[in-house]
Amino acid sequence: MRYQKGCITLSQTRDYPLLRRVLRSKYISHSQLFEFMKLDQSVASRRAYNNRVLRLAKHNLILRHQVCFLAREPVYSIADLGASHLLSLGESYTGPTRGLSTETYLAGLQHALDLNDIHLALERSGYLVTWTAETEIRSRNELTSARLGKNYDAVVRVRVGEVECRFALEYERTPKAEKHYLRIASDIDSDLTLDRFLYLVPNYDVMAFVSKYFWKAKHGVYFGLAKDFRDRVLETPVMVCGRGFSAPLSRLLTSGELPSKI
Repeated sequence: MRYQKGCITLSQTRDYPLLRRVLRSKYISHSQLFEFMKLDQSVASRRAYNNRVLRLAKHNLILRHQVCFLAREPVYSIADLGASHLLSLGESYTGPTRGLSTETYLAGLQHALDLNDIHLALERSGYLVTWTAETEIRSRNELTSARLGKNYDAVVRVRVGEVECRFALEYERTPKAEKHYLRIASDIDSDLTLDRFLYLVPNYDVMAFVSKYFWKAKHGVYFGLAKDFRDRVLETPVMVCGRGFSAPLSRLLTSGELPSKI
């Protein structure tokens, strides 16, 4: 079968994993995307990866952004055509499929890149079973009755030894207004699907400010430093809100009891 000149044929094992990764990440750097593709065994070589990304950008399926502080490394986001095509194939996505290709202000760029690094640390550790991205959580919350408490940055399932554990992950890069955290604390308390929540923050000042709103939480709410998590993953020491102690995250996840009973 001959294809029309200038058209593109997408590979199920090479192109679609890449497109889904870009959409679910919102923004992702060239090197981060390559690392994910290597871990997923969806790329044969760096040269093949570079050519594939250029090809998808050329056909307006992904967008290429040049960000000054990242020097010569581009950042990618999904384009209108890419989002629309993935949606037609069953991707759980309720975001826009128009206007993406004309976006000029990259809102949430640094948050997305930092979250990708957190995700990569989990992937490399061997602990990760599943990572449900915010785009998938939002789709579930907006379209089904099986709602989670909020649109978390991710819902993570990990395996520690013989035990599988599930928790919601939030990366709080910058502090927000008090009303924001009062609402989140209420959402977490009313969540019937999860009982453990991990907040990763950039420094102890942000930890002190944000954690005070969760001291009366009914569920286990833990706070840790993002830089520690990238280095130590599940052995990261985390503070347990309202319990007055800290412990490695792995211990809290596998205890079988809420933190007050450890």
